[in-house]
Amino acid sequence: MEKYLIHSNEFHLIAPEKIHTAVEQMVDTLGLAAGSTYHFDLYRVVETYFSDLERRKEMNILLGITNPDTDNIDDYDG
Repeated sequence: MEKYLIHSNEFHLIAPEKIHTAVEQMVDTLGLAAGSTYHFDLYRVVETYFSDLERRKEMNILLGITNPDTDNIDDYDG
């Protein structure tokens, strides 16, 4: 059976529960005490990144993944 892969323009289709489970696994793998504490919520960051295109654009600009001066943000799909 062929596995269906989710592409960047389909991130919003991933169920929040699946994202939460993946973050739990990452927290465990990295040996973190928790995935969320005061002023730190890895679950919310990852879920927002996957589910909200506008916020993803903002995060990518903030992290230097895209550059609003040189990248065509209107054609942006994630």
